[in-house]
Amino acid sequence: MTPKPRPWKELPPGITAAHRALVTALREIRECSTRTQADIARDAHQEPTTLSNHLNAGRIPEESLLRDFYAVVEKDAAGSGPLPHTLESVLELRMRAKKKHCACCSVGYPTATVSAQEEPQQPASHSVEKAGLLHARHLRRRARQYGHPLSQERAGVPVPRREGDRHPADAAELTWSETGVVARYLADGQKRDAGFLLWQAGTSYSAAEIVLAVGSCRTAGLHDAAEAILINAAERTDRQAVLNIAAALQEAGRHDDVAFMLTAAMRAAG
Repeated sequence: MTPKPRPWKELPPGITAAHRALVTALREIRECSTRTQADIARDAHQEPTTLSNHLNAGRIPEESLLRDFYAVVEKDAAGSGPLPHTLESVLELRMRAKKKHCACCSVGYPTATVSAQEEPQQPASHSVEKAGLLHARHLRRRARQYGHPLSQERAGVPVPRREGDRHPADAAELTWSETGVVARYLADGQKRDAGFLLWQAGTSYSAAEIVLAVGSCRTAGLHDAAEAILINAAERTDRQAVLNIAAALQEAGRHDDVAFMLTAAMRAAG
């Protein structure tokens, strides 16, 4: 029997994007069990109030509690297909949610006030830079060297047009629900939070979902965000998944994005 979706509480506005992503994943996993939350908590060796706290962003769960919770729901859902998230991906989300950041941490995206002529802020580390504007620009140059010219319309600051200025057909193509969130983060200078959402999309989304996310970002004018998704997707260790994403982009007619992603994959492979 398919579990009935729960009416979840709205998440606190003050939590980080990383914590929000973790809680969203935990909620999607919990939906896969038809049992009560109290029963799940008991079998997962924790109090019902503790599990409720984790599912409502009250606190980040300890790794042992997260593993026990996952194991219980996985057992409940046996025979219904895999859970929406692997244990490894959930543990990675937890690690990012727990990570402490200093004021100097940033992702290499320009803010809404940066002009097309100005240089973007330098990222805090090489690993952060790989998902940023500097890396995207380098890959554009590499793509040209390999004979894959990229559309000139991609130049510019990644700030979407206002709703009133956007063509109705364009608005209909904003199919990725996080497009507006990424745009707000970038406009407000929350580069780390925007970078996390783009990292999550590139490393965990299916091929079809990545096509939607990339197309939605491009429609909104968030070209650097779209390319950050492609870079993260290209760096997946599962090379078959990378090929599947490239094939989906090709089928969708996004030939420039295929060229960009393959160039990123070649760079990642060394």
